[in-house]
Amino acid sequence: MTDQRAPRTPPVWFDAATGGETPPDIAARWVLDTVARSLRHAPAWLLETGAPGPVRLNLRSTRHPDRLIFAAHTARGGLEITLTSVASGWLGVTARTGEREEFRAWLDRPYEEFEHWPPHAHIPPRRTTEAPGRIGKRLNWINLSAEAWPRLAPLANPSGFVVATAIDP
Repeated sequence: MTDQRAPRTPPVWFDAATGGETPPDIAARWVLDTVARSLRHAPAWLLETGAPGPVRLNLRSTRHPDRLIFAAHTARGGLEITLTSVASGWLGVTARTGEREEFRAWLDRPYEEFEHWPPHAHIPPRRTTEAPGRIGKRLNWINLSAEAWPRLAPLANPSGFVVATAIDP
């Protein structure tokens, strides 16, 4: 994944221990490690609508220090999700079914929750606009706006959001 579609606004990586900011390269590695650990602990997720059962997430590759690849298995088929650290400091997130890209977002952490932004998003430097996608600070829930990512509309609830929560093992 390249930076070419990353937001122009620099990412923010909140440091919960100090209340300050973490350098992007250190933050990216921490996020990738934390996501991998979280998926090993709770690989099953439940979508609020659209999926007939839990979605299982399986790590495929953690060998590359700047990338994390995992597969999502549902009753409807498979999806490969990749998180990649890029030079701009953002983490890129893509989801593909075969060769077709279903989802692309840019991830940072301006406070306790993680935020997803679509490609070419205009993000105010002071974050006066709410992100159309968020992940909880404990990495156990995710909300994504179908308006920001129209391909997700079949999975959206009546409010227009795709909502998924981790199922405790």
